[in-house]
Amino acid sequence: MKIFLIILSILLSNNQQVDEIFKQSNDYYTDGDYEAAVDGYLEIINSGFESAELYFNIGNSFYKLNNIPESNFYFEKALALSPNDTDIITNLSFAQNLRIDKIENLPITQIQNIKISALDVFSEKGWAYSFVILVWLFCISLILYILLKDSRLKRTFFTLSIFIAVISLSSLYLNYEKKELNNIKFAIIFDKEVEVWSEPNKISELKFLLHEGTKVKQVDLIEDWVNIQLDNGTLGWIEVSSLRFLN
Repeated sequence: MKIFLIILSILLSNNQQVDEIFKQSNDYYTDGDYEAAVDGYLEIINSGFESAELYFNIGNSFYKLNNIPESNFYFEKALALSPNDTDIITNLSFAQNLRIDKIENLPITQIQNIKISALDVFSEKGWAYSFVILVWLFCISLILYILLKDSRLKRTFFTLSIFIAVISLSSLYLNYEKKELNNIKFAIIFDKEVEVWSEPNKISELKFLLHEGTKVKQVDLIEDWVNIQLDNGTLGWIEVSSLRFLN
């Protein structure tokens, strides 16, 4: 019991300290001291805490400092934790407008758009929790269908159980897709300018140049080289030292 109380007091003390640093950093931001605000926010990150709000504030601070790669990086981190937050989406678009590279997304079908919207409703854990809840509801409705004597109620709960079963399977599928999506590695380019090659070496064909703040997807990794894909589907190889990975 004493050990539990000691651990609890330490956790409460740490949370209080984090709250104080967060408030102080917010005050620095309000006063226009963005570098001090960043230092405070990063201290919280280094302590093992993270949240969409924290990453959002760091992104805002770096945006004010006109730091293109850092602002894009932390807005993307915030969006990963809170994909439907309109403030994060808006500020990320502002940060993306600072980038030199203007890359258009590949066109997507209406079905793909619906799927993306559905995936963004919950996080991976959220879809997992929803599946568990739906399974419980399915079991309850099935038990009621078996136990009830009234034929009308039996039909109602039978139909309901079928409906919940379909929704449960959909939830399970979306959880799997969200997990697969989270396993894809994305990164932000942090070098001012990066050469993109056709092969993982500098004696191959130089395809094009990319610049700081651009988001890329990792397709493959060979030693110090990353095969990247842009939003428009273009592929190429760059040195891994030019990137900072988001996940």
